Amino acid sequence: MRTRVMSYVPQMSGGRLEGKVALITGAAGGIGASTARAMAVEGASVLLTDADGERAQRLAGELGERARGRAHDVRSEQEWEQVLAWAQEREHGVDALVNNAGVFLAAPLAETSREDFARVLEVNLTGVFLGMRALAPAMARRGGGSIVNVSSVAGLMGSPYLSAYAASKWGVRGLTKVAAKELARAGVRVNSVHPGQIDTDMNARQREQTPELVDRLIAGIPMRRIGSPEEVASAIVFLASQESAYVTGAELAVDGATSA
Repeated sequence: MRTRVMSYVPQMSGGRLEGKVALITGAAGGIGASTARAMAVEGASVLLTDADGERAQRLAGELGERARGRAHDVRSEQEWEQVLAWAQEREHGVDALVNNAGVFLAAPLAETSREDFARVLEVNLTGVFLGMRALAPAMARRGGGSIVNVSSVAGLMGSPYLSAYAASKWGVRGLTKVAAKELARAGVRVNSVHPGQIDTDMNARQREQTPELVDRLIAGIPMRRIGSPEEVASAIVFLASQESAYVTGAELAVDGATSA
């Protein structure tokens, strides 16, 4: 019997990010789009970037006057400089940076090409590094802020067929801790979020292609269901808000106890 896919949608209260400016990468869909919506509900002005600039702009249009969207290749130093300039021009700076943009690859180690391995690291890890390097100094000058790096449950435990993806997400985990210690005195907090199986478009495509594999994955989750993008967004909002003012260098698993 196939395991039923269920998820939970938490309700936002509003106001926890009032007056803040949040920049979210990979914001056109999935966790990024849910985070943009949640942050807007909580009062933030949201700047949405994505490789698909048109989708980012459409979502910004749905979110209202306090949202803007643009195309963004997180692998490009020049584009990060342009995004920083855009944020300063639009909102005079950024208070919260959510490094969410990423790509996924599942393949046996022996069948993963060097080019594919490098491509995954370039987006998932180098993109995070470039984003922090570009925005952290400006955030410090603004008086501080919060950086939330979206890693994965694959950054907490070993998983077969995920050599490139896991390497990138373990790298994000380590980079987060280094940055947290370096930026603490500047008032910039840096934390990582580690989603498990989440009900995104990518997960839906995986269910269509290999339903038996997804059934096994869900059966291995102690909560016996996959999570919703909104549940991950709630964790990100917490880390971006003053509710987590003394939390930095932490890793927050949103995975139904998979990594426990």
